[in-house]
Order: sequence, then structure tokens, then C-alpha cells
Amino acid sequence: METATPESAKALIYRTVVFCSMTSMLLGYDVGIMAGALPNMVEDLQLSTTEEEVIAGSLNIVAGLCAVLAGYTADKLGRKKALGIACIVFALGAGVMTAATNFAILFIGRIITGVGVGFGLVIAPLYLSEVVPPEKRGFLVCLFDVILNVGILEGYIVGYAVQVSINGAGTRWRLMIAIAILPPLMIIAGLFSLAESPRWLMQVGRESEALVVMSKMIPDPDAVQKLQREIKDVIAAETSNSYSDVLCPDTRALKAALHISLGLAIAQQITGSEAVIYYTPEIMKSAGISNQSEQMLWALPVGCAKLAGELVSVPLLDTQGRRPMLLIGGAMQFITLFFLSLSFLYKWGFASTIVFVSAFMFFFEVAAPISWLMPSEVYSTGKRGKAQSAAVTLNRIVSGTIAISFLSISKALTVPGTFFLFCGIAFIVTVWYFFVVPETKGLTLEEITSHLGQQAQTKTSVNDDENYESVNGFKDDYFEDHTDQKGRDIGDI
Repeated sequence: METATPESAKALIYRTVVFCSMTSMLLGYDVGIMAGALPNMVEDLQLSTTEEEVIAGSLNIVAGLCAVLAGYTADKLGRKKALGIACIVFALGAGVMTAATNFAILFIGRIITGVGVGFGLVIAPLYLSEVVPPEKRGFLVCLFDVILNVGILEGYIVGYAVQVSINGAGTRWRLMIAIAILPPLMIIAGLFSLAESPRWLMQVGRESEALVVMSKMIPDPDAVQKLQREIKDVIAAETSNSYSDVLCPDTRALKAALHISLGLAIAQQITGSEAVIYYTPEIMKSAGISNQSEQMLWALPVGCAKLAGELVSVPLLDTQGRRPMLLIGGAMQFITLFFLSLSFLYKWGFASTIVFVSAFMFFFEVAAPISWLMPSEVYSTGKRGKAQSAAVTLNRIVSGTIAISFLSISKALTVPGTFFLFCGIAFIVTVWYFFVVPETKGLTLEEITSHLGQQAQTKTSVNDDENYESVNGFKDDYFEDHTDQKGRDIGDI
């Protein structure tokens, strides 16, 4: 079997990273462009406040619900084909939205687009986590989230450019949405140059194909054989890979993995970040900026700050680790949301509002990438697709619920009251990060699985826990040990 050169292996992996990460641009552009498109939709289609909230939040709720189907599709058809389906559906949804002449058609297009987004958010991080080398996994997988933020900033820029250069609300928002049809078509073309996930190929019994792919991605034949053995050992240890095994675990290791992955999914969105992005013009209006073009203009620093936070955090994930980024990001979200609330309460003016909103989004992105990365790390190959689906489902439902209710909540609690609420939630989230989330940097997926005790076990009862520990090496005080650690990797415990 021909072994790849280091150059060709890198080229294949980087192509995979680029085209998988581009799928996040679909969501990013949608989030950013809706900040500019929504006011024009309201003006053109005479949408009510409730209809505006539904259009803003429904995509994420649909994406969350369809994420379950995405995991199943990825496990049945493979990561690459499932990603292609996501792109086709997204492009179709954007086309329907562009042609909409009333709320009903717009809503249907939004639902179709949400299906595509849900598939992409599950499959791309899953695909990436299974093909990139462990020493660079944090950086390369989280490029997915970096590109998402590039998409948000792109949406802001396009929204502002269209707003100031095109006359007519109907023409403006349709042009903004129509541009979203192009990226998924580019991704589909790029998929033909990629290889399927070797871990998925091994999982479905196509071992010879998996070896060919691994030989293309890893220039060292001994490393290929070692990885093949590790994957086979993990697959052989799995007795069942259903959704019930992921969502209703009966071993303490799987319970830990579930707690981590679903907890991170909630924590990322529950501080209100995506609502801030969708309703940036409304927030700027509350701060005293009445002109719609100026509202879009002042949204640009927010988008830049969001991308900057990502660019600071992601390169540090594989050197400083996941936990420091979570703790710094969470603590600073609490602080910036507190001052943002005060700026609204005491009417400090739009300049302070922009500074604190931008600072909040910066530190949100310091922590945010781990919520996409870690659910794909803490499960074995057979369960990884379903686990990623469950995490994305919860993440998008939380995001959509906040987006769909943000205007109503801010009317009930006032704008400063709403941000004080998010501030309190950010404090709770940071405490949870400290006591629960382990460090996984530098370990292979199989090593993480091993250290979480998820090996060669049939279903065990609580009475079997002591025996489970002796077989798996997964100790009762794992998380206690971990939270007491000072920079040690999970493998050092």
C-alpha cells in the first residue's frame, strides 16, 4: 500500500478542514445578515413582533430538532455524503426565502434552511474530529467556529453595503438572502476532492478502504497500524450505539460524557450571545441610534470583536488547553454583561454600549469553540455521531428559544433587566466550567475514550461500580481530582 508523503497528507487534511469549516459560514452568514434583513422584512412584509421573533429564532430550533436526523444520516451514509446533503438543503431553503412574498412562504424557507444548518453543525465538527491529528485537533476542528464568525462579519458587511446602496426594502432583504445560495454550491464541488472518515469506514466494516484513507493522511506506516489497532479495540468494546445509550447512560463514564457534552451545549448559548447578534440593530436603537444604516454600521465592531475573540482563543487550545479558555471566557462574560446592564440602566450612551457589547462577544468567543470541539472528543466512534447530534440539538434549541423570546423578555424585564439576567447565568456557567469540564488537549480520541472509562463494558448497575473502576481505571474522584489539578492533562490523572 502506497504511503502518503508529508506534503500530500497535509494537503488532504487541510482541504478537509477548509471545506468542512465553510459549512459553518452558512450559519454565520445567516446570523449576521438577518440583523440587516429582518428590519427590511418587517417593513416589506409588514411582519408583527411575534412573526419577526419567529423568523429570527425558528431556524435554530429547526436546526436543533434536525440535528438528531443528521447524526443518524452521518452514521448510515458517511460523513462526506451527509455533508453534501446539508449543503443542498441549505441552498434550497435560501432560494425559497428569496422568493417569499409573505410570512408563510418565508417561514417555510426558514424551516428548510434550518434543516441544512442542523446537518452542517453536526457533521462538520464530527468529520473534522475524526481526520485531524490529535496534536492539532483543537485548532483545526475549531476553525469551524472561526469561519462561522467570519460568516457573521461577512453578513454584517454585506448587510450594511446593501442597506446603503440599494433602494427598496423588498429588494434589499432578498439580495441579502440570495447571496447565501453560493457558498453551499462551492462546498459541494469541494467535497469531491475529500476522503471519507477512516474511523467511520472502520465502524461500518470497510477496513481496507479505511487503511487506504489513513495511508493518505498519515505518512508513517507504523502510525497507521497503531491507529488501526486503537480504532478496532474501541469498536470491539462497544456493545450498543443507540441514542438510548447516549442519552440514558448506565455507566458512570458515559454519564460523565453526557454531562460534559450537553452541559457545554447549553452553556454556550444560554448567556444570550446569538440574540445579541440577531438583534444588534434593536440594541443599538435602545442605546440611542435611530438611523437604520447607522445601526448596521455600528454592528461591524461587534462582528470584528467576535471574530477577534475566536482568533485569540483557537490557537491556544492545543497549547494552553480547553479549560483555561472556558474559565477566562466565562468569567469575562459575567463582568462585561454586568457593565453592559449598567450602561443601559444609567444611559451611559451608545459608545459605552458598543464597547461592552463588543467586549461581551469577544469573551464569548474565547470560550465558545470548546462547545463544538469537546462533544466530538469524549465519545467513541460508534456513539460520536449521535452524541454530537444530541449536543447540537440542545445548543440550537437553547439559542432559538432565546432568540425567539428576546424582544418579549426585554419588554417584560426591560433591556437592562434582561442583560442582568444573562449576567447571572454567565456566573453560574463559569462555576460549572470549573467543577465539571476536564482537559483533553493532546490526546487521541481513543485515549480520551479510554481515560473516561468507556472500554469493553457491558451495561453495569450501580452496585458494579467498584468492579467497573478496577477494569477501566475510571475513578470515583475523577472530576474532583481534575478540578484540583494545576494544568495537568487528563492523561496525567
